[in-house]
Amino acid sequence: YLFGRDRLVADIPVDHPSCSKQHAVFQYRLVDYKRNDGTTGRIVKPYIIDLNSTNGTYINNSRIEPQRYYELKEKDVLKFGFSS
Repeated sequence: YLFGRDRLVADIPVDHPSCSKQHAVFQYRLVDYKRNDGTTGRIVKPYIIDLNSTNGTYINNSRIEPQRYYELKEKDVLKFGFSS
């Protein structure tokens, strides 16, 4: 899902002026994991990537590097630019 101010392309529009037109992407991925018994399985996990936005994307008030995927955990708080 694309977050941003450009309502023509954004899946989730963000109207705050510090948000870029195409700010960040939220994505689900199917990833492998190892169970306690040693077998492997697959699970769907959420990720966020900043699209080199002007004012950045934050997870729990820590700015993330642009163009790099970050796995999101339960209760993480996202912030785009200086929005609240």
